[in-house]
Amino acid sequence: MSARLRRVAARLWPDSLFRRLAIILFAGLLAAHVLSFGLVAVNVFGPSDESSDDYFMRSVVMAVAILDRVKPEDRPAWLDRLAQTTFRYVLKDGGEVYEPLKPRGEVFMAALRAELGAGHDANYVYLDPPTRSKKGMFLHLKDGGPLTIEYIRQRPLVSPWFPGALAVQLCLLAFFTWVAVKLATQPLARLERAANSLGSDLRGEPLPEDGPKEVARAATAFNAMQRRIAEQVAERIQILAGISRRLQNPITRMRLRADFLGDSDAREKLQGDLQEMQTLVKEGLALARGRGEISEQRCQTDLHALIDSLVCDYSDAGNSLRFAGERGVTILTHPQALRRIMINLIDNGLKFGEDVEVAIDAQRSNGVAITVSDRGPGIPDEHLKSVFLPFYRIEASRNRETGGTGLGLAIAQQLASALRGTLTLANRDGGGLQARLEFSS
Repeated sequence: MSARLRRVAARLWPDSLFRRLAIILFAGLLAAHVLSFGLVAVNVFGPSDESSDDYFMRSVVMAVAILDRVKPEDRPAWLDRLAQTTFRYVLKDGGEVYEPLKPRGEVFMAALRAELGAGHDANYVYLDPPTRSKKGMFLHLKDGGPLTIEYIRQRPLVSPWFPGALAVQLCLLAFFTWVAVKLATQPLARLERAANSLGSDLRGEPLPEDGPKEVARAATAFNAMQRRIAEQVAERIQILAGISRRLQNPITRMRLRADFLGDSDAREKLQGDLQEMQTLVKEGLALARGRGEISEQRCQTDLHALIDSLVCDYSDAGNSLRFAGERGVTILTHPQALRRIMINLIDNGLKFGEDVEVAIDAQRSNGVAITVSDRGPGIPDEHLKSVFLPFYRIEASRNRETGGTGLGLAIAQQLASALRGTLTLANRDGGGLQARLEFSS
């Protein structure tokens, strides 16, 4: 098979397991059905050559014997009585004599002449010599009278209900094929949905461990894997949260002791370092809690009202940013988690850029998107995905004022995933960065 044919076959062959199994199963059942019908049709409508030749020979021998014994004037009355469904007798001269092409015809003619006896001189003839489309046999009776045997071509009679019955059978084949493939692939679809939701919700409902043995075993293994992952993640979150909480007390005591140093350069540096540590501990706690702070219950949230109140808070604090969006746009979400995401994105925009704008894009068919855009240096393309990693900073210095802690976008990404949204970053034409938070409908 050439490369071009393989490419064409690859395009025509469906990429869905459901469709592939349906095509293979239906094609196999259809082929078996057609083969069975063909065998029955051959058995019913096509008897064996030997039996048909024997029946034909006996009929001809009997008819010739009867016509030999009756008077010539009485023979026409016997023709209808001796006629069969596939041939009939006519008292007339035959057409053009020809020799049979197949050995079977020669053997049959020799046997017929032997059965009829001398004086009958049977031969194959063309009943219409110019076209040679109609064949038959010609022989003489004992008194020399002509007798022609004309073949009657008739198609096997098919009952009028047969096409409808065949259509019903094909519909039943297609229906049961669909049911069988659906039952076979449904557990895979459930496993796919569970695997896709595993990343955003480790506490999701376990798969039902029922059905065929293979399906039940796969569901049991998946549920065990989900429990192990959830336990390990919970253990690590608990360790990180415990460390972060315990660090707050020493930091607080150090801040109090630093206050007794008096007005000195060392005191200011120590206070700055402690403030950085305090910020890092708070953000570490937020990252550790992450999904755990999101309750299972969601509520319908007015996006315009939530973001407008947040923008007003920033404006009251002396920050300049704009807000544009439709009113009345609501989604089912966790307001506090969404508010935390927006705070992190807006803080990044105000810290690293200018001319910050928050907008709501209500997509009629695909869902809702919230964008935070700024005009600033942006992010190099090779870092656009890495900045979502915890403690990843593009700015290589240790200055927290320019580089941050490296946890803001990680927390936003974690919360967006928990809310079943998608957070992406893209550089803007003309400079700047746009953060886009999308929720599908």
